[in-house]
Amino acid sequence: MTTPREAEETGHARYTYRLRLSSTARTALEAEWARCRWIWNECAARSVKAHREDEKGGPARLDRMLTGARTANA
Repeated sequence: MTTPREAEETGHARYTYRLRLSSTARTALEAEWARCRWIWNECAARSVKAHREDEKGGPARLDRMLTGARTANA
């Protein structure tokens, strides 16, 4: 019987990045983040509602809802 070899310990590195944005880029990034947060909240609310009402559906239903929202906001 052979003894299992211990794996060599891997090193750990830590990096810190700083993103420097112009005011225009910052405004655009914050607007995009707000849209992403809105979409997440809508999906979460719809999922909770579907669960409470015992609806069958899933990701496809959320996809259709998001497509409709994109069309309405385009």
